[in-house]
Amino acid sequence: MEFKSILKKNENWVIALLAVTVLGIFAGVKFDYFYDLNDDVLMKDILAGAYTGTPEGHNIQMLWLVSAGISLFYRIAGSLPWYGFFLCACHFGCFLLILQRSLVFVETFYGKIFITLTETLLFCGLFLEHLIFAQYTVTCTLLGAAAAFLFYTTDITLSAGKFMKKNIPAVLLVSAAYLIRSEMLLLVLPMICVAGAAKWGSEKKIFTREHAVKYLTVIGMILAGILIGQATHMIAYGSEEWKTFTEFFNNRTELYDFQEIPPYEENQDFYEEIGLSGSEQILFANYNFGMDEEIDEKLVGQIAEYAGMHKSVQEPFMQRLTESLKFYIYRLTHGPADTGSDYPWNYAVIAGYLTVFLLALPRRIKCGIPQEEGRAGYVKNGLEVLWKLSFLFAVRTLLWMYILMRGRDPERITHSLYLMEFCILGAMAFTQWKMLMFRKTKRLSGVLSAAVFAVLAVAILPLSIRAVEIRQGEREEINAPYQELYQYFSREENADNFYLIDVYSTVEYSEKMFEDVDNSLDNYDIMGGWACKSPIQRKKFAVFGIENMERALKDQENVYFVRKISEDMEWLSDYYEGHDTPVKITLADTVAGVFEVYEVRSL
Repeated sequence: MEFKSILKKNENWVIALLAVTVLGIFAGVKFDYFYDLNDDVLMKDILAGAYTGTPEGHNIQMLWLVSAGISLFYRIAGSLPWYGFFLCACHFGCFLLILQRSLVFVETFYGKIFITLTETLLFCGLFLEHLIFAQYTVTCTLLGAAAAFLFYTTDITLSAGKFMKKNIPAVLLVSAAYLIRSEMLLLVLPMICVAGAAKWGSEKKIFTREHAVKYLTVIGMILAGILIGQATHMIAYGSEEWKTFTEFFNNRTELYDFQEIPPYEENQDFYEEIGLSGSEQILFANYNFGMDEEIDEKLVGQIAEYAGMHKSVQEPFMQRLTESLKFYIYRLTHGPADTGSDYPWNYAVIAGYLTVFLLALPRRIKCGIPQEEGRAGYVKNGLEVLWKLSFLFAVRTLLWMYILMRGRDPERITHSLYLMEFCILGAMAFTQWKMLMFRKTKRLSGVLSAAVFAVLAVAILPLSIRAVEIRQGEREEINAPYQELYQYFSREENADNFYLIDVYSTVEYSEKMFEDVDNSLDNYDIMGGWACKSPIQRKKFAVFGIENMERALKDQENVYFVRKISEDMEWLSDYYEGHDTPVKITLADTVAGVFEVYEVRSL
């Protein structure tokens, strides 16, 4: 009897845990978990010690506090895939929190089962690709979206103290999101602020001392968490070496992510002015800028600034604004048959806006007080929710226009924006539904609303599963020659060698999270990328007795150059010719019929 009582008391947690467990088993049996990009693989290698030989807390992409925490687990048990565990724990943990809070609003057991099935199918249909192909940018947004959902669905009648205590998990989630990917959290933060303003605006009396304490304290805790994360990061990266690299990293990001490399012929005067020859400029075009020690933060910053001015001349502001607005509307409104649309995310969000608005119209109980009936009541209720939805839509439009106009809109960013918006709309829908006054109206509207999203989930789930199946098959095929290449590097006869790989010959590769885990020191590196010229890279090179790429490649007998067969080779010999150190390049080996290993020696 006591067990049944405990089970009933924790019914929502039990149902949510069972649903998440079933989802995890399905995903694990049906698919293999992958890191989405080779960037994620490099992050894992740095944390795990495969990059330098020692687990590193300076992960470059994440803030130091979370990087140091993950690397500590690798120091304790280095053979385990801790970074993969971390990403999956964030994904399933956030879904668990959202689902459990959703069940709080449902009174009947069968209603809870219906909501659980709907949300599980919907989460799987929308998020399955990011669940299987994990990327820390999306993980960051999911943490922030879960925080916004928990905050908005907190009982508004709680006292200030209880309200603040109830929102400690939300504060921790936002703080963790900032540590994982600060730029992404800052991008979606305006939508979190909309959720906060809308929640505060739902109070019967907005400007009271208690409400100010209630909401401003939560905001203060979030800011404190962010500041602590940022402060510890700045201290950890406070050396001159890291400051110099951080400037280089930021300038490189601006150049490659938001600008285009100006062609040498049309911009020769500029390049000559900053002291860059044609054979050196090609290192920027093919991303192998690690070859040249003279390429520093100042030079990269000059090119990024020039590229920005060049882009402004070629694409005037009003032209970019008009084109981006048309593209924005197209993506939001078009369906599965239209190339470039954001289906099914856009349909889910549109359904969310309509659901929240319609749930707000019937007679409700707000803060314990029944609202008006009749036409006047509908108008009042509609206007009360309309400003919230309009505010959210206006902010989302500004965010979308920002990323579209900057020309940086990969799915990991656009889907993240949809994810945040949809979770806020879901929180609004539950709170509006809770306030409905009449039982029959509440039951009918709840069933109809859930049914809409259940139908959407059932419609998109098979397509989502098929898309992930196809992508996994493609990933297995793409990875096969890379796996042969890395096995070649690790052979006993090659273990003392070091291999420098052309950057664009590596971009297609990613790897599985939990299969064939090997965190031993890698005897290779790419010749560019976001870790290039960092203290971490210099530490790795020191292990193999390398001072810089240019000299090591031509002077050290155990250092080789690797590229895909289809890649151009002339740039390398031209580069050395331009530096008055001609070299002889000899094919030493071929791997998997795809890669060539070259020996480069001074003449």
